[in-house]
Amino acid sequence: MSAGDELRVVLAGAASGVDAGRLARRHGCGAVLRAAPAALERMGALPALVDALRLAREADPAAYRAELDGRGVGCATVSEPRYPARLRELHDPPLAVFWAGARTDLLTWEGASAALVGSRRAAPERLLLAERLGGAVAASGGLVVSGLALGVDAAAHRGAIDADGPTVAVLGSGVDVAYPRTNRSLYDDIRRHGLVLSEYPPGTRPAPWRFPARNRLIAALADVTVVVEARARSGALITADHALDLGRDVVAVPGSPDIAGAAGTNGLLKAGAGLIEGPDDLCTWLGLEPTAAPTEPATGESAELLAALGDAPASTDELAQRLGLPAARAVAGLARLELEGRVVKDARGHWRCG
Repeated sequence: MSAGDELRVVLAGAASGVDAGRLARRHGCGAVLRAAPAALERMGALPALVDALRLAREADPAAYRAELDGRGVGCATVSEPRYPARLRELHDPPLAVFWAGARTDLLTWEGASAALVGSRRAAPERLLLAERLGGAVAASGGLVVSGLALGVDAAAHRGAIDADGPTVAVLGSGVDVAYPRTNRSLYDDIRRHGLVLSEYPPGTRPAPWRFPARNRLIAALADVTVVVEARARSGALITADHALDLGRDVVAVPGSPDIAGAAGTNGLLKAGAGLIEGPDDLCTWLGLEPTAAPTEPATGESAELLAALGDAPASTDELAQRLGLPAARAVAGLARLELEGRVVKDARGHWRCG
């Protein structure tokens, strides 16, 4: 297959809203482009794709690439050297990938890499853990891969950036489309310090079916997929399935059985996934030497909680009452301090300074 024909088929798929990759992998890009409408229909092409392929024959791939380059967007088709080798291991690799960002070297990353995925509505303590996991991997020399979604994805990317390490965001839209909009600032930071990647041409709007599809790319780009929090039916579990199909490792963070957000991770553990509880576990799994993060002085409510525990251990309710805090805020604050290693809970359920 020629790179030009591959790109023409990708553009036809984008214009029609129909996945043209399956047809091209089965029959070849050149054959699909040159087939008559009746032959395309026999191949299984939908009418919208038939029309788009007819128009795509006249496309000028070189001119299109030049236009992308002027916008700071790179492109490689599956037959070209710059195409990420890990994606070729998929049974349905994208015909082309597009990228934008400062770290184009991440396309050929050969070091340790982890995909951090999980719920968009994760508990605060799991978001903090995702951020710490991302930061630890990045600070120790590894690559963090995720999908820029709300929740765990965003926290993992942020942790990597704050650690001044590499991160790749795989999008379910074009690389010029920041989605969700609330993550625009994070998207901009990733483009400045890492890379955003997509199999969809620039300008492609997000659609529900594109996100499960992009999950296979997240899994393929990583040595290990880490599920931080997931319900029983979750997109994060789709990513884990893709990782297993590729023969890659899957690890999960355990959770209380009475919490819905732990059903998916606990299910993975029952099925044989590796168990991790913190950054050191993940770094060890990846063969990285954990790097101790600098401890910043506690401030605000965190400092108040630590001060209240200075005299003697206390329960969560006792601390909330002593400080006049709502119980939920005391729980969240203590969870954060526990993840930071500043407090521990004893066998009676009382907290003390760690």
